[in-house]
Amino acid sequence: GSNLAGIKQNKAKRLLGYSSVGQIGLLMIILGLGDMLGDKRDFIALGILVSHYLAKAVLFWIAGMFDSEKLESWAVLRKKPLLFVMFGFALFALTGLPPFPSFFAKWELIMKLGTNGMFVWSALILIASFFEAVYLFRWFGLALKEENEDMEVFKTPLYKWLPAGIFSILLLAAGYYASLSVEAMKGLNYLPLLFILVLALIDWLPVWIKNIISLSGVIWYIYDLYPRIQGDTLRMIFAGVFLIGAVLSLLSGFYYKGKRAGFYPMALAMFLGLITLVEATNLFHFFWGWELMTIGSYFLLIRGKKSAPHGYSYMLFSLGGGYAIMMAFSIAFAASGTLGLSALTNIALYPALAYSLLFLGFMTKTASLPMHIWLPGAHGEADTDVSVMASAILLKAGVFGMVLTLLGMGADASYAKVLLNILVWIGAFTALVGNISSALQENAKRLLAWSSIGQLGMILFGLATMTHLGWLISLAMVVAHFMYKSILFYTIGGVGYRVGSKDMYKMGGLIKRMPLAFIAVLISIIALSGVPPLVGFAAKWLSYNLLVTEGFVVPGTLLIIAGLVAFLYLFRLIHSVFLGQLKDNLRRVKEVNFWFLLPTYIIIGVVMYLSTLPNALLKPIGEWVVKYFPDGALHWEGTRATTAVGYFDGLWIMYVIGGIFATVLVLSLIITSRKKMQKVKQFNIFYSGEHPSRPELVHFAYNFFAHYNRAVGFAVTPVLHRFWDYTARSLHGVSDFIRRIYNGNGQSYAFHLIAYVVLVFLFQGVM
Repeated sequence: GSNLAGIKQNKAKRLLGYSSVGQIGLLMIILGLGDMLGDKRDFIALGILVSHYLAKAVLFWIAGMFDSEKLESWAVLRKKPLLFVMFGFALFALTGLPPFPSFFAKWELIMKLGTNGMFVWSALILIASFFEAVYLFRWFGLALKEENEDMEVFKTPLYKWLPAGIFSILLLAAGYYASLSVEAMKGLNYLPLLFILVLALIDWLPVWIKNIISLSGVIWYIYDLYPRIQGDTLRMIFAGVFLIGAVLSLLSGFYYKGKRAGFYPMALAMFLGLITLVEATNLFHFFWGWELMTIGSYFLLIRGKKSAPHGYSYMLFSLGGGYAIMMAFSIAFAASGTLGLSALTNIALYPALAYSLLFLGFMTKTASLPMHIWLPGAHGEADTDVSVMASAILLKAGVFGMVLTLLGMGADASYAKVLLNILVWIGAFTALVGNISSALQENAKRLLAWSSIGQLGMILFGLATMTHLGWLISLAMVVAHFMYKSILFYTIGGVGYRVGSKDMYKMGGLIKRMPLAFIAVLISIIALSGVPPLVGFAAKWLSYNLLVTEGFVVPGTLLIIAGLVAFLYLFRLIHSVFLGQLKDNLRRVKEVNFWFLLPTYIIIGVVMYLSTLPNALLKPIGEWVVKYFPDGALHWEGTRATTAVGYFDGLWIMYVIGGIFATVLVLSLIITSRKKMQKVKQFNIFYSGEHPSRPELVHFAYNFFAHYNRAVGFAVTPVLHRFWDYTARSLHGVSDFIRRIYNGNGQSYAFHLIAYVVLVFLFQGVM
């Protein structure tokens, strides 16, 4: 109740009071359930108590350093970076995130309650923890993003900040000590965490030095990891996306100047969390990686100038999803008695609930309907390299979780068939809504963000079919989506930096000013749209085979429509940005920066290789998938793949299309090289006898698909956005109602105490 009441509070010390009531209430629950917690009771109670004591002391000490009670005034802490770090440590410890003792204590608490069948108590505790996170991260977001230029810097003598600094160090030390008492923690490698800590300590160095150090660390990790996962196709796929994606993202980091304070520790924390998912040997390792990834990605996504609300919604969805996963893990642990990943296989206790919670948790990262609302703004407002990290890499964490869950659940049980049918429809609608919404965007990066929602919907659809072709398509699309979405975000982000805007109607005619960027975008949209001869064509051909051989007629039709719509937004993207008339203010704009083009063309090289020899990707994936779904497998003869309804050969497709392209190119060069040939210049055109006076009059880009919007715009009416807005307003309303109980009136509090005592006696049957 106190955590729910705190949601509406806007004064810092009162907010801390609500949090204290909630934390003490949690301690009372722990002590009351002590018999069920067994020998873990003291560890759990101390973990919560120590975190609360140290974190609250830090926060109250900082609050005493300046006068204002308003949450917004805490933005002044950004002028005191050391104090801001202490503030962040305290809030994250109260929320129960790693690496603080409350994280380990809460994990043990939920697991112990699960083994005793106390799932209602587990749910209540996690819901209360979520309510606390709602107001703590609202506070943190205001401190992190609110304007503070006009705020006066307060004095911080040594005797004022030293106690807070000591307690912050004690928080970290207590977290390390608590981790030693968690049996499941054994086996985790602490060296990467130490590397990140060192990187944080040298954050004052120039960006290029930190970039080199970070790149070296990731490359070393790849060298160390490869022998351990070699031969495991599934983990090789996702490790490749996560770590090769990290290298390419960091390459583009040489574009940036200055210090980029806090960027590199958080980026590496996210990548460490991602690769921990791949390396995880038990449920705790997996959850540790999931939360570490959430923390790192939150700080990356909220760096954008207008990203505060989007970063906040991302964090709330991520925390809610994390709590759902933790609850499901407790059910799996209670059913199997083991924390190994095998606990997810055929969960015997409340299986429908457990698997539903896992799906909900992982779909917060894949941005499937209705958990998608955080993505367009978060990806659209982020820095270019962060957009690549988030869209091309981060979303695959949810896909990896879905793969593990689906393998554990299977498709035979009655509840599994119901859940799979729901997932098929969610995937189809996510693809359709994502692609239609993408086509109607004016902002190029938001167009790409909505496109990612649509593409992840297609991946979810393929996995939910639980067929060989469906899984082959989805896992291949994991790699393909990483490649073409990286290309698009690098190039379009680079164009945006040069032009000074992300709005497509402010661009146009850039093909001659940015030919390398144009070629990159052209290749990526051909791949994404599934047009031969590039890598996307194989996925589209296999998709049609899937729909013909396995059914899924209605959701499959939605998927086909979504694919057609994808061509529309891709055409709009390349037309609005690169084709048409060049605007006067862009006549001296330069090519996209080298550090964005370098990773782009590295990826293009891989795209061309896999387009020519798709068997290099599809064959090893198929050999892994056939172990779980043997029916409907592809039959390979060299580069030729055969299914029940036909065949295709990527190499010959490349020969044919390449030959046609070369022939047309040679003919066009011959024709245009003729002396009598006159090239039509930009303004050598007339419309109804009128000579255009400026490029804007002949470059049609704004509200490009207005006619389609009138026809199908209802399909993307923000119904789900309104649902979440209504939910948030209702929660604030309930919070405001409960908050009135804490009115500061002593007589009211005395009445509450007497009423409580009377109710206790009535409950015990004394009266």
